[in-house]
Amino acid sequence: MVDTAQAGQEKLIRYLRPLPTVTSIEVWDLPAEVQAEPRAGLIIKTAHYEIYTTLQDPLILRQVPVFLESAYRSYGQVFGQKLEIERRLAIYFFHNRLQWEEFTRYWTGPAAEVYMQIRAGAYYLDKACVAYHLGRQSNFAVLAHEGWHQFSDAVFAYRLPAWADEGLATSFESYQWEDGKVRFDPRRNGMRLMDLQKALASGKWMGLGELLAMDAGRVLSFANQDSGGDSGRMGSITGYYAQLYALVRFLREDEYGRRLLSFRNMLNDGRLGNWPLPEELRAEAVGRKQNPSRRWNALTGTLIFQNYIAAEPGSLEKQYQLFCRKIVRNISRENKL
Repeated sequence: MVDTAQAGQEKLIRYLRPLPTVTSIEVWDLPAEVQAEPRAGLIIKTAHYEIYTTLQDPLILRQVPVFLESAYRSYGQVFGQKLEIERRLAIYFFHNRLQWEEFTRYWTGPAAEVYMQIRAGAYYLDKACVAYHLGRQSNFAVLAHEGWHQFSDAVFAYRLPAWADEGLATSFESYQWEDGKVRFDPRRNGMRLMDLQKALASGKWMGLGELLAMDAGRVLSFANQDSGGDSGRMGSITGYYAQLYALVRFLREDEYGRRLLSFRNMLNDGRLGNWPLPEELRAEAVGRKQNPSRRWNALTGTLIFQNYIAAEPGSLEKQYQLFCRKIVRNISRENKL
């Protein structure tokens, strides 16, 4: 059995080593905490990534390095320039859910039960993305989403508030393979468009003022209330992410990109540590050891929007909703572009 596993690894290495995106490939000795089969693993290095994987599918493994390098280049385009990170970014990509759970208990420690609530996806923590095989399309969508969080954490002097960070992450969930390369196209994100359509139809809509100050944990806390309070008004977590997806598209696309330069200026100033933040917010903006507080997220999310986009966020509410209604008008056609 061992000989068979070793032979399989050697065959994969021979298959993957000649790929132009692969700079090196070697056997990975998994942490002892990961006991589920298959325990044979590889470390695949590219120019910008170090991929630790137990996946056995040669076709998917052939595409992962290309996809991640394409995502890396596209992340930099958000800022309107090419950006480089001095270190390689770590990706852990497991063959199955059980291996992912074993590694997650090891990697996240006391917080493991929180991460176990992720039913089908991935997470970013302590400079690493941790994912497991969900199927070809879903694999790449979650890697690109969490990969944005990893990239942004590495390049920003100030952490991003939730509306900008999650909104941008959703921008990389939809893509096309073209001549062996990947092109990301937010317009094709059918899942977010359908959720946006539902949010518009339900009446459970967050105005821009609410949206800028909100975070996913707070949305979930409202949604989990049995009755009363704001739970009915606030809507679902999927609606929240759909609105953030639409907000970032609005800032980049509406009126032929009228607000794109202002949005990029906001991002680049955050990257360089130049946001006009009061001292109490600046200290938490540079912190990385803990998740941002809800107060920090609410104040900073609103403040930077006011400074770079609109002094009165509510003044854009009508245009934002019109844009949302426009992009969901023909979802099937949008998805086939």
